[in-house]
Amino acid sequence: MKVVVENTVCLNTGDAAILFAIRHILKSVAKEKLEFLVFDSQPEVAARLYPKEQYPDIELRKLPSESIFKYKYDDNTVKNALKQVYNQAVFQALRHLGSGNYLDRRFFSDADRKSLALYKDADMVITTGGTYLVENYSLERRINQFKLAEMLGKKTIFFTQSLGPFAKPYNRRNLPPIFARSPLILLRDVRSRDHMLDLVDEPSKCHVVADSVFALADVERIKALLTIGRPAPTGRVGISVRHWHYVQGGGGGMDRYINSVREIATKLVRDHGKQVTFISTCQGVPEYAHDDSKTANLIVSGLAPEIAKHVTVDASFHSPEQLMAIAKELDFVVATRMHMMIMSLCVGTPVLPIAYEFKTKEVAKRIGVDDVLLDIDTVTPEEALAKLDRFSGDLDRYRAVSLKAVLEEHASAMSAADLIRPLMANSSANGAQPLRKDAEQDLARLA
Repeated sequence: MKVVVENTVCLNTGDAAILFAIRHILKSVAKEKLEFLVFDSQPEVAARLYPKEQYPDIELRKLPSESIFKYKYDDNTVKNALKQVYNQAVFQALRHLGSGNYLDRRFFSDADRKSLALYKDADMVITTGGTYLVENYSLERRINQFKLAEMLGKKTIFFTQSLGPFAKPYNRRNLPPIFARSPLILLRDVRSRDHMLDLVDEPSKCHVVADSVFALADVERIKALLTIGRPAPTGRVGISVRHWHYVQGGGGGMDRYINSVREIATKLVRDHGKQVTFISTCQGVPEYAHDDSKTANLIVSGLAPEIAKHVTVDASFHSPEQLMAIAKELDFVVATRMHMMIMSLCVGTPVLPIAYEFKTKEVAKRIGVDDVLLDIDTVTPEEALAKLDRFSGDLDRYRAVSLKAVLEEHASAMSAADLIRPLMANSSANGAQPLRKDAEQDLARLA
């Protein structure tokens, strides 16, 4: 069975963990061998990080919506209008896909044709989980990808998302028909489900389950930790940071956040005798737009010398498996990146969270640490130190509460298997779907 997983950004280890979790969940219910066709924004780099010899069931290819369509990148009104006309022509050319005629040759490269053929022949299409359907970002590329899937006769399954709210007219016009065709929409929180209520006619297909990465939890280790209590301390604490363009107060807000984390690192070394390692999910990949180690180095550069000698910045790339192995050896983690938080919890390491979007606040509530959660928009050094004291002073209780909750989150994440099982059975029975019969009418309308 061939499964498309689209809209991935595997250069981000958190996104790669979502992919591996989807793979794990599907394999738990599949009755046949699965092949994963992963359509990523930067597949060449991702293939270097996740080589075929280590992941033989994964094939990485360029996301079609980023390959065959054009998008505005400046304020040139004429150029941007022409790009929209071009994109409409691409939809028109889809009905000639593989024919070898002028439109097929003009709009699609050999690589595009192969990707689209693989996509068309796939048994199931899943758009990966995450937080990319929010209006902090332009949704045009995502919407074009969903429309392309529709033209190829596919019904997209939405894996566990935090999404919305949707206020922009373009999004409110284009998303409802996309959601209408989806047979299953998985959401990470009630708030996201509420954002869907006026956009879907069948809210019963929208299900709130835990973030898919909780499916990777080491259940046996967590049960053992809950039985034996406190593990032997290692004297090491991890801190995950990031730059956030949308922090309240702009540059001043980021300075406040940086100063707060700097104070946390100082207190961990001076008062708790810890060795501190800055490590995160977005680092060590020059081709990726984000590098959390830059923010970490900025924080460390402002530490007093006697503190800094006990602090390191791990700037290397780590796969999900490697990152979880590192987190397993830490006493606890202070995490800004949500999937650094979840992967640490998956191996039994407690977490003091710093939220930059509501998704982290929702997870913090579910694992019982919302009383010590820090908000990037409001955190101050004084609050950060007070909550660090509360968290570290009652670490055994927070560990027990969190790890009990992780077992529940794992069960919730794995419950997606029951929801997707009948869809997999139908996909296997029906095989690949042909181009929709009414697609030509839609294409003509677009033209």
